[in-house]
Amino acid sequence: MTTSSVLIILVVFLLKAPKRDSNEEWKQQEIDKDEAFENKVNLLIRNGRRDVDVIKYIRKEKNLGLLPAKQYFDRIKASSE
Repeated sequence: MTTSSVLIILVVFLLKAPKRDSNEEWKQQEIDKDEAFENKVNLLIRNGRRDVDVIKYIRKEKNLGLLPAKQYFDRIKASSE
């Protein structure tokens, strides 16, 4: 009886818990503008470095995850073209 009561309470709690917005995870993270760093990244791009290597560099230097680093790279690359 006790186990079933706990399970019922747990199910009710899970059903009433607010759902997270799944789109929230994909929002672009705002990164402080650092002109000197962006110039370094532009130089790497112009010197023919592979996109993957540049993104790895951004991740290492800015301590970012893969998606924010890729978005940062795309923004810098688009502004330099």
